[in-house]
Amino acid sequence: MADDLREKNKQAVEKQKVTAAKKLKQSETTEQIYAADATNLRSQLSNKNEEYVFKLNKYLLNDGFKEEEAQEAIDKLLPEIIDNQIKGTPANQLYGPVTKKAGEIVHPVKKVKTTPFWASAVDNSLLFFALFGLLYGVVALTSKNSSSSNQTGIVTLIILSGMWGTLLTWFNIQMKKPKKERPGWGITIGYLAVGLMLMFVFLGGMTFVPSTINPTLNGIGYFIVAVVVYGIRFVFRRYMGIHDRGFF
Repeated sequence: MADDLREKNKQAVEKQKVTAAKKLKQSETTEQIYAADATNLRSQLSNKNEEYVFKLNKYLLNDGFKEEEAQEAIDKLLPEIIDNQIKGTPANQLYGPVTKKAGEIVHPVKKVKTTPFWASAVDNSLLFFALFGLLYGVVALTSKNSSSSNQTGIVTLIILSGMWGTLLTWFNIQMKKPKKERPGWGITIGYLAVGLMLMFVFLGGMTFVPSTINPTLNGIGYFIVAVVVYGIRFVFRRYMGIHDRGFF
């Protein structure tokens, strides 16, 4: 019984050694393929893959590529073609029909740039700053009470816009996730409720901040600030490459 167990263990160890050796050899072969020049790789093409490359070159030329451009595009594919050829996968299985691969080369699909959370939060905060600035301006122009309130001070506007921008950026990201990855509605509403409570507490606390620290502007001043900040947002979006509309 013990001898049988030792024999099985020995066979398992030998099998692992063989598997590891195969993986090492495959890795070394792959490195050699990707280090080889295009001329050498073309000479290694099977008849089937050579025909695929020939047709691909023809389609690229018909689509407006120059001979050098078509050759350069195909040379970039050769290491992958040869690597898969050794594994038994021909180019037509690797890339699909020649027309499909030619179309992908001629009209490459640009990867969608993912906007980092902080950039989206800044973008939305600037947006809310402009909206709140307009609102504050309307309130200042239409209010019969000329006395200023620290709840409408410039520091209040900056911090409140940042809080709204960050909170709703998080909410927007959650809603864009696949349904299975989204947090439950209870959790989402809970986060929003806590966020709103913090904002109300913040507004209440700002009434105790002296106006020298949190000065207010007149209606025209808020309108000007809102327009300037919206312009800054436009430049920021261009600089960061943000294309999604966000909320507005």
